[in-house]
Amino acid sequence: MKQGVLVKTQNVIAADKCIEYLLKRPKLEMVGLGLLYGRPGLGKTTYANRMAFSRGYVYLRLEATTTPKAFASKLLLTLYKRFGLGEYIPYGTANDLFLMCLSLIEDHKDTIIVIDEIDYAFRHPQLLGTIRDIVDETTAIVILIGMQNAKDRLNQINEYYFDRCNFFYEFQDVSKQDIAQFCQEILEIKFSQDVIDYIHFHSCGNLRKAMKLIHSVEEIGIIRKLDLVTQSDLKG
Repeated sequence: MKQGVLVKTQNVIAADKCIEYLLKRPKLEMVGLGLLYGRPGLGKTTYANRMAFSRGYVYLRLEATTTPKAFASKLLLTLYKRFGLGEYIPYGTANDLFLMCLSLIEDHKDTIIVIDEIDYAFRHPQLLGTIRDIVDETTAIVILIGMQNAKDRLNQINEYYFDRCNFFYEFQDVSKQDIAQFCQEILEIKFSQDVIDYIHFHSCGNLRKAMKLIHSVEEIGIIRKLDLVTQSDLKG
């Protein structure tokens, strides 16, 4: 199985359109804020990680204990690394660190920042406000990644913040076509259509489950030295 491949599934295509839309937005009239959300196991974090790594975007993952100062410090370190500015040991107040972040972002136009697990910020209004200030005060694009109720929660917490989001996309269940595409692009062994059907049925639209099944079926093919795995090979 090939590692690190970002397969163009329906969710990847739609999420890419979100970023493309924000890149082409009228910057003086619209802020660059978008939200990708959906239930667990649909590939949101995998997409965010691989997309950010392959395109040189800034990727941050919030934790349950993330404070505004911890966020500003982590963002500053990541920006220094991203822009090749060497090592930096953040020192100062949360506001000092954040102002340094804004200065760096302003010096590098159209910076794209992906913030995963945005749900953790919903319990900290100051942290949520800090993230909002990035798009309010710079031309950066911030892509928020959250759980299935993230859109509703954001609207409940702050309708003005919600209105700033100029693109929403809810990750959908993995389709049979997506699974077939995964198998075609990441595997050395071919799967028959009945195997694709089997994986789709038993994964129930969950990408994480589908990938585990794909790996298990691939192992059977490798052990038996098969060029094509059919459903009859899965019996026993």
